Amino acid sequence: MRVTLSQPGTLIRARGREWVVLPDSSDELLLVRPLGGLDEETTGILPAVEPVESAAFPLPTADDLGDFTSGQLLRDAARLSTRAAAGPFRSFGRIAVEPRPYQLVPLMMALKLDPVRMLIADDVGIGKTIEAAVIAR
Repeated sequence: MRVTLSQPGTLIRARGREWVVLPDSSDELLLVRPLGGLDEETTGILPAVEPVESAAFPLPTADDLGDFTSGQLLRDAARLSTRAAAGPFRSFGRIAVEPRPYQLVPLMMALKLDPVRMLIADDVGIGKTIEAAVIAR
């Protein structure tokens, strides 16, 4: 099966940056939002008029490893860049806590539900409030 550039969720490169293709796009007109951009930055691109190519990000290599401080800087940059971005994890940019990995499990479950209806029940002190806040946000 051949994937076209107009399929929603496809990453493309045009105008010197990466974009995410939105629903209601066609082969003649791509409705796109910049990767990590705001809804106000949504625009249309005509592939017949300007060059558009599929975008891909290379996998990390051993040369990409850094130290602990570099990791913290990357995490902080990701939090700042996702404050108003699209995607399921943009809620992290606006909360004052750092969720532990096990607290993300209810979020992953909630992302699969429409509408979201969950009962979070575990031991005292595990972080149900944080889990619920991340889901609600």
